[in-house]
Amino acid sequence: MNMRSARAVLAILPFFLAACGGGSSETGGEAADASSGGAADIADSGAFSEMALGSEDATVTVIEYASVTCPHCATFHATVFPEIKENYIDTGKVRFIFREFPTPPANLSFAGSMMARCAADKGGPDAYFLIIKALFANQREWVLGDSPRDELLKIGAQAGMGEEDFNACVNNQELLDFLNKRISEGSEKYDINSTPSFVIDGQRRQFATFDDVSKALDEAIAKAEAEAGE
Repeated sequence: MNMRSARAVLAILPFFLAACGGGSSETGGEAADASSGGAADIADSGAFSEMALGSEDATVTVIEYASVTCPHCATFHATVFPEIKENYIDTGKVRFIFREFPTPPANLSFAGSMMARCAADKGGPDAYFLIIKALFANQREWVLGDSPRDELLKIGAQAGMGEEDFNACVNNQELLDFLNKRISEGSEKYDINSTPSFVIDGQRRQFATFDDVSKALDEAIAKAEAEAGE
Protein backbone atom coordinates (compact mmCIF):
# COMPACT_ATOMS: atom_id res chain seq x y z
CA MET A 1 0.00 0.00 0.00
CA ASN A 2 1.49 3.30 -1.07
CA MET A 3 1.54 6.29 1.27
CA ARG A 4 1.77 9.96 0.43
CA SER A 5 4.07 10.28 3.42
CA ALA A 6 4.41 9.30 7.05
CA ARG A 7 3.52 12.86 7.94
CA ALA A 8 0.16 12.44 6.20
CA VAL A 9 -0.63 9.47 8.41
CA LEU A 10 0.36 11.33 11.57
CA ALA A 11 -1.94 14.18 10.60
CA ILE A 12 -4.93 11.83 10.80
CA LEU A 13 -4.23 10.84 14.40
CA PRO A 14 -6.64 13.33 15.98
CA PHE A 15 -9.47 11.08 14.77
CA PHE A 16 -7.88 7.91 16.11
CA LEU A 17 -9.76 7.14 19.29
CA ALA A 18 -13.06 8.76 18.35
CA ALA A 19 -13.42 6.65 15.24
CA CYS A 20 -12.38 3.57 17.18
CA GLY A 21 -15.33 4.02 19.46
CA GLY A 22 -13.67 4.62 22.79
CA GLY A 23 -11.30 6.67 24.83
CA SER A 24 -10.89 10.21 25.92
CA SER A 25 -10.51 13.21 23.66
CA GLU A 26 -7.18 13.99 25.31
CA THR A 27 -5.37 11.23 23.48
CA GLY A 28 -6.98 12.37 20.27
CA GLY A 29 -5.30 15.76 20.45
CA GLU A 30 -2.24 16.85 18.48
CA ALA A 31 -0.17 14.05 17.01
CA ALA A 32 2.61 12.93 19.30
CA ASP A 33 6.09 14.22 18.61
CA ALA A 34 7.67 11.47 16.54
CA SER A 35 11.14 12.50 17.63
CA SER A 36 10.46 12.17 21.35
CA GLY A 37 12.54 9.73 23.34
CA GLY A 38 11.82 7.84 26.52
CA ALA A 39 8.72 5.80 25.77
CA ALA A 40 9.86 5.01 22.25
CA ASP A 41 13.01 3.27 23.43
CA ILE A 42 13.05 -0.49 22.89
CA ALA A 43 12.40 -2.48 26.07
CA ASP A 44 13.56 -6.01 26.86
CA SER A 45 10.01 -7.36 26.91
CA GLY A 46 6.36 -6.40 26.69
CA ALA A 47 4.58 -3.85 24.53
CA PHE A 48 7.68 -1.76 23.86
CA SER A 49 10.00 -4.59 22.86
CA GLU A 50 11.21 -5.55 19.39
CA MET A 51 8.75 -8.05 17.94
CA ALA A 52 10.78 -10.81 16.35
CA LEU A 53 10.61 -14.41 15.24
CA GLY A 54 13.58 -16.73 14.93
CA SER A 55 16.94 -17.21 16.56
CA GLU A 56 18.96 -14.24 17.75
CA ASP A 57 21.95 -16.07 16.29
CA ALA A 58 20.42 -16.31 12.81
CA THR A 59 22.72 -15.56 9.90
CA VAL A 60 20.56 -12.75 8.51
CA THR A 61 18.08 -10.34 10.06
CA VAL A 62 15.09 -9.13 8.04
CA ILE A 63 12.90 -6.21 9.06
CA GLU A 64 9.39 -5.93 7.67
CA TYR A 65 7.53 -2.63 7.83
CA ALA A 66 3.84 -3.39 7.47
CA SER A 67 0.39 -2.09 8.27
CA VAL A 68 -2.43 -4.24 9.61
CA THR A 69 -4.89 -2.33 7.38
CA CYS A 70 -2.82 -2.83 4.21
CA PRO A 71 -4.40 -5.38 1.80
CA HIS A 72 -1.04 -6.12 0.18
CA CYS A 73 0.42 -6.91 3.61
CA ALA A 74 -2.48 -9.26 4.37
CA THR A 75 -1.96 -11.06 1.07
CA PHE A 76 1.78 -11.35 1.69
CA HIS A 77 1.24 -12.84 5.13
CA ALA A 78 -1.33 -15.29 3.83
CA THR A 79 0.56 -16.51 0.77
CA VAL A 80 4.28 -15.80 1.14
CA PHE A 81 5.16 -15.48 4.81
CA PRO A 82 4.33 -19.12 5.76
CA GLU A 83 7.00 -20.30 3.31
CA ILE A 84 9.51 -17.80 4.68
CA LYS A 85 8.82 -19.04 8.19
CA GLU A 86 9.14 -22.70 7.23
CA ASN A 87 12.26 -22.39 5.09
CA TYR A 88 14.21 -19.59 6.76
CA ILE A 89 12.92 -18.61 10.21
CA ASP A 90 12.23 -22.06 11.65
CA THR A 91 15.52 -23.38 10.25
CA GLY A 92 17.55 -20.75 12.09
CA LYS A 93 18.75 -18.93 8.99
CA VAL A 94 16.72 -15.72 9.44
CA ARG A 95 15.60 -13.57 12.34
CA PHE A 96 12.43 -11.77 11.28
CA ILE A 97 11.51 -8.44 12.89
CA PHE A 98 8.04 -6.99 12.38
CA ARG A 99 7.66 -3.22 12.70
CA GLU A 100 4.38 -1.37 12.41
CA PHE A 101 4.01 1.32 9.77
CA PRO A 102 0.34 2.34 9.99
CA THR A 103 -1.45 3.35 6.81
CA PRO A 104 -4.98 4.65 6.17
CA PRO A 105 -7.43 4.26 7.71
CA ALA A 106 -4.93 5.37 10.32
CA ASN A 107 -7.37 5.28 13.22
CA LEU A 108 -7.94 1.57 12.71
CA SER A 109 -4.34 0.78 11.81
CA PHE A 110 -3.07 2.33 15.03
CA ALA A 111 -5.80 0.61 17.07
CA GLY A 112 -4.90 -2.82 15.71
CA SER A 113 -1.18 -2.27 16.17
CA MET A 114 -1.60 -1.00 19.71
CA MET A 115 -3.85 -3.93 20.61
CA ALA A 116 -1.25 -6.42 19.40
CA ARG A 117 1.47 -4.71 21.43
CA CYS A 118 -0.67 -4.62 24.54
CA ALA A 119 -1.26 -8.35 24.15
CA ALA A 120 2.53 -8.78 24.36
CA ASP A 121 2.51 -7.30 27.86
CA LYS A 122 0.88 -10.49 29.13
CA GLY A 123 1.67 -13.07 26.49
CA GLY A 124 4.96 -11.91 24.99
CA PRO A 125 5.79 -12.11 21.28
CA ASP A 126 3.60 -15.20 20.83
CA ALA A 127 0.51 -13.22 21.80
CA TYR A 128 1.63 -10.30 19.63
CA PHE A 129 2.01 -12.42 16.51
CA LEU A 130 -1.24 -14.24 17.27
CA ILE A 131 -3.05 -10.91 17.11
CA ILE A 132 -1.16 -9.73 14.02
CA LYS A 133 -2.03 -12.96 12.22
CA ALA A 134 -5.71 -12.61 13.16
CA LEU A 135 -5.79 -8.95 12.08
CA PHE A 136 -4.47 -9.89 8.64
CA ALA A 137 -6.70 -12.96 8.29
CA ASN A 138 -9.85 -11.02 9.24
CA GLN A 139 -8.84 -7.69 7.73
CA ARG A 140 -11.95 -7.12 5.62
CA GLU A 141 -14.29 -7.82 8.53
CA TRP A 142 -12.75 -5.38 10.99
CA VAL A 143 -11.60 -2.68 8.58
CA LEU A 144 -14.66 -2.57 6.33
CA GLY A 145 -17.34 -3.85 8.69
CA ASP A 146 -20.08 -1.85 10.38
CA SER A 147 -18.46 -2.05 13.81
CA PRO A 148 -14.64 -2.21 13.65
CA ARG A 149 -14.40 -1.86 17.40
CA ASP A 150 -16.55 -4.94 18.03
CA GLU A 151 -14.48 -6.94 15.56
CA LEU A 152 -11.25 -5.79 17.22
CA LEU A 153 -12.62 -6.88 20.59
CA LYS A 154 -13.27 -10.36 19.17
CA ILE A 155 -9.70 -10.55 17.90
CA GLY A 156 -8.27 -9.26 21.18
CA ALA A 157 -10.19 -11.93 23.08
CA GLN A 158 -8.03 -14.56 21.37
CA ALA A 159 -5.14 -13.30 23.50
CA GLY A 160 -7.24 -12.91 26.65
CA MET A 161 -7.87 -9.19 26.20
CA GLY A 162 -11.23 -7.93 27.49
CA GLU A 163 -13.03 -4.70 26.72
CA GLU A 164 -11.50 -2.89 29.71
CA ASP A 165 -8.04 -3.97 28.59
CA PHE A 166 -8.76 -2.80 25.06
CA ASN A 167 -9.98 0.63 26.21
CA ALA A 168 -6.90 1.12 28.37
CA CYS A 169 -4.69 0.02 25.50
CA VAL A 170 -6.00 2.41 22.87
CA ASN A 171 -5.81 5.25 25.41
CA ASN A 172 -2.12 4.58 26.10
CA GLN A 173 -0.39 7.78 25.00
CA GLU A 174 3.02 6.32 25.74
CA LEU A 175 2.40 3.49 23.28
CA LEU A 176 1.04 5.91 20.68
CA ASP A 177 4.22 7.98 21.02
CA PHE A 178 6.26 4.83 20.52
CA LEU A 179 4.49 3.93 17.28
CA ASN A 180 4.81 7.50 16.03
CA LYS A 181 8.55 7.31 16.49
CA ARG A 182 8.75 3.99 14.66
CA ILE A 183 7.06 5.63 11.65
CA SER A 184 9.54 8.49 11.74
CA GLU A 185 12.51 6.14 12.10
CA GLY A 186 11.39 3.96 9.22
CA SER A 187 10.89 6.95 6.96
CA GLU A 188 14.15 8.68 7.82
CA LYS A 189 16.51 5.71 8.16
CA TYR A 190 15.24 3.40 5.43
CA ASP A 191 13.06 5.67 3.28
CA ILE A 192 9.99 3.55 3.98
CA ASN A 193 7.03 5.00 2.07
CA SER A 194 4.91 1.96 1.25
CA THR A 195 3.89 -1.33 2.80
CA PRO A 196 4.97 -4.02 2.95
CA SER A 197 8.62 -2.97 2.73
CA PHE A 198 11.60 -5.03 3.86
CA VAL A 199 15.09 -4.17 5.04
CA ILE A 200 17.93 -6.62 4.34
CA ASP A 201 21.54 -5.61 4.94
CA GLY A 202 20.37 -2.05 5.58
CA GLN A 203 18.72 -1.76 2.16
CA ARG A 204 15.01 -1.28 1.56
CA ARG A 205 13.52 -4.00 -0.61
CA GLN A 206 10.06 -4.91 -1.88
CA PHE A 207 8.86 -8.37 -2.82
CA ALA A 208 5.76 -9.85 -4.39
CA THR A 209 6.49 -13.59 -4.45
CA PHE A 210 8.29 -16.17 -2.37
CA ASP A 211 10.81 -16.67 -5.19
CA ASP A 212 11.72 -12.97 -4.96
CA VAL A 213 12.21 -13.18 -1.21
CA SER A 214 14.06 -16.48 -1.39
CA LYS A 215 16.56 -15.15 -3.92
CA ALA A 216 17.30 -12.09 -1.79
CA LEU A 217 17.64 -14.12 1.39
CA ASP A 218 19.89 -16.73 -0.19
CA GLU A 219 22.17 -13.98 -1.48
CA ALA A 220 22.27 -12.27 1.92
CA ILE A 221 22.97 -15.55 3.73
CA ALA A 222 25.75 -16.49 1.31
CA LYS A 223 27.32 -13.06 1.72
CA ALA A 224 27.15 -13.22 5.53
CA GLU A 225 28.64 -16.71 5.61
CA ALA A 226 31.44 -15.70 3.25
CA GLU A 227 32.27 -12.68 5.39
CA ALA A 228 32.23 -14.82 8.54
CA GLY A 229 34.69 -17.23 6.94
CA GLU A 230 37.23 -14.58 6.03
